[in-house]
Amino acid sequence: MYTIREIGENIKNCKGFEGEVLFDVPMKNRTSMRVGGNAALIIEPLNLASLKTALTFCDDYFILGGGSNIVVSDAGFDIPVFSLRNMKNISFEENAADESTVILNVDSGCTWGLVHSFCIEHGFLGLTEFNGLPGSVGGAAFMNASCFGHAFNDNILKISYLDSGIIKEYNYSKEDWSYKRSPFSSGKLKANSKLSPVICSVSFLMKKEEPEIVKSAGEDILRKRSERGHFKYPSAGSVFKNPEGLVAGKLIDECGLKGYSIGGAQVAPFHGNIIINTGNATQKDVFLLVNYIKEQVLKHKNVLLNTEIIFTGIVQ
Repeated sequence: MYTIREIGENIKNCKGFEGEVLFDVPMKNRTSMRVGGNAALIIEPLNLASLKTALTFCDDYFILGGGSNIVVSDAGFDIPVFSLRNMKNISFEENAADESTVILNVDSGCTWGLVHSFCIEHGFLGLTEFNGLPGSVGGAAFMNASCFGHAFNDNILKISYLDSGIIKEYNYSKEDWSYKRSPFSSGKLKANSKLSPVICSVSFLMKKEEPEIVKSAGEDILRKRSERGHFKYPSAGSVFKNPEGLVAGKLIDECGLKGYSIGGAQVAPFHGNIIINTGNATQKDVFLLVNYIKEQVLKHKNVLLNTEIIFTGIVQ
């Protein structure tokens, strides 16, 4: 049994690995909520071959996307954390079935800013609603992110993923996806082992469009995000899923909870479904505030809210 330090050193010294191996990394600097202790080990492979190599040294791991939808434990991580942010190739191919569209192939480590810039350059429309989202393509695939009425699964074709050392391809099937749920988060594609599959790349069907139209659409989305206060404070975005036929933020607002605080965590004064870090929030602060909101909405509205954000580790 190797220590986590030994695991990191073994990966770092392995001839089949290219990338970064980092020790004792503050997770506050790796998440949009700016909460969490240190990760004992972060592995950043440069390519798919290096990812496969590094995973062979691990019997447990956590896959970190853009860090925009998680609230990390104040104790940090004591298992290897894989960040795919250096795997960020983007390419496209013509769609033989429809010359007005193209197939866009995007590595899971890509940011949405990088994707949008590529789409402006080449004139591709279909993902502008995600412009400004502080996450990664792989993370959005895992949770089936939705922005401004557009869900991640609306125009995907296939997803390449690594499962127990084997590269597999998932072809899109509508019944596998639902509101804030994918076949990856639901466990449908999980191998018989306890280890979850790792999303490597996603292929989208995109419409050909004039670059200026793509650029203008993306700017409009950024303006809407700014008007809604998305960039004012550290946060993990929407905290709760919208109950069917209802809006979580409206329910929270009607309970008079905007501005309510526990420790350094506060219900945003400008948006009921966002919890902000006012400067010194801990995971426990956020966790306690989430539970308080759920209790109040259940008490006053008879609606049980379900969280969209993910708490890692044990809340202490």
